[in-house]
Amino acid sequence: MERLILKCGLSPGDLVMLTAAVRDLHRCYPGRFVTDVRTPCPDLWLHNPYLTPLNDSQPAVRTIDCAYPLIDRSHLPYHCLHGFIEFLNETLDLRIRPTAYHGDIHLSPQERAWYSQVHELTGQDTPFWLLLAGGKYDVTVKWWSPERYQEIIDHFRGKLLFVQVGQNGHHHPPLRGVLDLRGCTTLRMLVRLVYHAQGVLCPITCLMHLAAAVETKPGRPALRPCVVVAGGREPVHWELYPGHQFIHSIGALPCCASGGCWKSRVRPLHDGDPRDQPASLCTNVTGALPACLDLIGSGEVIRRIETYFAGKALSYLNAAQRLEARRGVARTRHNRFDQARLTPGNARIVCERILRQLPPYPHGHAGRGIVICAGGSRLFTCAWVAIRMLRQLACSLPIEVWHLGPREMDARMASLLQPWNVRCVDALEVRKTIPCRILRGWELKCYALMHSAFAQVLFLDADNVPVRNPEYLFDTPEFEKTGAVFWPDRGQIAKTGVIWELLGLVRPAHPEFESGQMLLDKSRCWPALALAMWLNENSDFFYRYLHGDKETFHLAFRKLQIPFSFIEHPVEQLPGTMCQHDGQGRRVFQHRSGHKWNLLHNLKVDGFLFEEDCRQHLADLRRLWSGRPASIAPFRLGPWRELRPGRARAKRSLPGIRLGMISCPSRDAVREGTLARLHATDWPSPESLLLQLDTSSADDPRTRQTETTLALLQRFLQDTGDYLLLLEDDLDFNRYLWENLSGWMPLQCGKIELASLYNPGIMEEACDVEAGAYLVRAERIFGSQAMLLSRACARVIASAWHEIEGMQDIRISRLAARLKQPILYHSPSLVQHMPGPSTWGGIFHQAKDFDPAWRRQHSSPVTPAHRSISP
Repeated sequence: MERLILKCGLSPGDLVMLTAAVRDLHRCYPGRFVTDVRTPCPDLWLHNPYLTPLNDSQPAVRTIDCAYPLIDRSHLPYHCLHGFIEFLNETLDLRIRPTAYHGDIHLSPQERAWYSQVHELTGQDTPFWLLLAGGKYDVTVKWWSPERYQEIIDHFRGKLLFVQVGQNGHHHPPLRGVLDLRGCTTLRMLVRLVYHAQGVLCPITCLMHLAAAVETKPGRPALRPCVVVAGGREPVHWELYPGHQFIHSIGALPCCASGGCWKSRVRPLHDGDPRDQPASLCTNVTGALPACLDLIGSGEVIRRIETYFAGKALSYLNAAQRLEARRGVARTRHNRFDQARLTPGNARIVCERILRQLPPYPHGHAGRGIVICAGGSRLFTCAWVAIRMLRQLACSLPIEVWHLGPREMDARMASLLQPWNVRCVDALEVRKTIPCRILRGWELKCYALMHSAFAQVLFLDADNVPVRNPEYLFDTPEFEKTGAVFWPDRGQIAKTGVIWELLGLVRPAHPEFESGQMLLDKSRCWPALALAMWLNENSDFFYRYLHGDKETFHLAFRKLQIPFSFIEHPVEQLPGTMCQHDGQGRRVFQHRSGHKWNLLHNLKVDGFLFEEDCRQHLADLRRLWSGRPASIAPFRLGPWRELRPGRARAKRSLPGIRLGMISCPSRDAVREGTLARLHATDWPSPESLLLQLDTSSADDPRTRQTETTLALLQRFLQDTGDYLLLLEDDLDFNRYLWENLSGWMPLQCGKIELASLYNPGIMEEACDVEAGAYLVRAERIFGSQAMLLSRACARVIASAWHEIEGMQDIRISRLAARLKQPILYHSPSLVQHMPGPSTWGGIFHQAKDFDPAWRRQHSSPVTPAHRSISP
């Protein structure tokens, strides 16, 4: 007998083909060979009857490194099953022939008897389809659209249970309504899942081969249903198995008119892989997809799946199974696949490995330009001012504005920027072909820097206002010397020191980087940018120790010992603004990180240059834009919108407002000071407020405060008034509190359910210029210093108070969201939080936009006779 050890280091899908070759070797030459294997996937060989353990050092053992060069002749009438067979025929001078039209995967009787993971999660033997919606990063041309997979899932909701699988470290985008087992299966567990699966939906991948190679469960069709979204990369005859629905576009396009193109990537990934070479890149791309896959719509895949049910081979879920399926989906809703695997213990080890894999500079970038990340109401407004100031200062550099999808930047917003030589780039579209593990606000900065069209880039935060044309910075000695110029922050954050130690670095003594402006020549500092990108796309670990992205650049340059220039002139601090300078000490940038521009109210900053020009640019934007992306519905003011300016507004009846305050006996002095400041305003009857003192017996001060708030809400519901203005007891007030509030149009129209007169810096979802308000998402709200609740809202909140955990601000805002109405924030804040110790240990915060002397212009407030509430 000949003793053979077959070695192969290829991927699991290829190794399934090797299992077939081993089977056919023994079937065609029984008793002639003893075989063992050496592959990266021993799970594929468990219980294989054709293997016998062999030792490499045994005499007369021949080791063969297996390959299948037949793939280079895949345009001829061969199937991939022939690949290793032909190799063994040539190597061993044999005439093996295929004996079965599938690979050879074996299960033990015990494995067949086990419950599947799906059964464990649903509680029953629920029928399911396996779904693989991504793949490895080496061949991205096989990835189909996640949106189209989602359309399929949505179409079959209630009829089929899809179980999404995928290996850690690979690209598997999250989908809704699936039982999510991404990262939860070993290869052997996947084999067992295939055994239990009713069907499979996938691209050309290992799962497709397993769908044919793993035996089917008793009572199921002999040929396991499998729908393959194939496109035009590989010849149909090379990959097609009996019983599979193989959806291809071979022959439909010139690039695959005579067979598969075998391209690897839609765009280069800059990971150093040879597949980034032009010969391996798709030449016919539509959007983010190769044209051959773009031709395949979700409707065609749906039709192919439905054929199995129309032909009675399979049945849809029944009522009981639908309940089981929903149970399984709910139990895997919080899959941690998309979260970090880094820990303080392994961060340095992983980083050192990443250093050996950093991609080379990709070329293809050209020229100089400015990159700004801006989307959504607030940052778009800031970017508008920055861009207008750049053009006012005669800066002619092209500008790219990067954003995260149409919710942040609609067509109207992009069109407003177009006259200023601005190109808007949707990073979520780019991400479909250049993957990024996590891509949010801070992470976007490095991503945009790397993948912008420019070779030399000035990056600016959206809220950074230039005061001189910055083009000259590209010609300064600092930039010419190193190709990287960074500016200082105000100092160092203590917690940041931990990450320097974790990465094996000594933290330098100078201030941290302030990344509101960065000047980079990508060709000279590409490895540092690539490392910074890795730090940012693992933000769920690194941001625990860093304040966003800014020190990621510093760490990357230091770790790789790539030189950079650092502006030694310290930050000049203005209220809410950091002023940065050039190497000669001249002010260049004014970064309004604390006082971002908005369309409603902006505090004047003493010492801020070009402030009137910026305000004029804001006025121009208010005339052109509503203040919100199209994805955010406008706040509906109702009939009041139709009133002509100045028409009988003073005669309109304002809803009645009841003042209420929570406090406790130990804060008598604090409360009395607040009441004195309230009496100093123009509020018509401040002495009539409902005062609710803490009388709870609970030990926890947080419990006492929430119980006090609930008691006040219940008391208001037994009293009169359309609205309750809920106040805390440590406040200052705008002196025209009544006039400003009564002139607020949403209140005049009676359209408020929950609003706040105090904004501690909550990021708004949109700005509504006509309503004079910010629209805020409930989950972002904190602070209950001055909340305005309608009677209906108070009733809903009081009735469901104990369904939510947390302090009163959390309970009120989250329960108010059930009314499905916008939550509004007045601008500017009409109430300010006074310094002092918290009764329960909360973090002190204040409103940055509080102006005690602000007075609404052109308002006709309703007089106190409107329906004043008496005690």
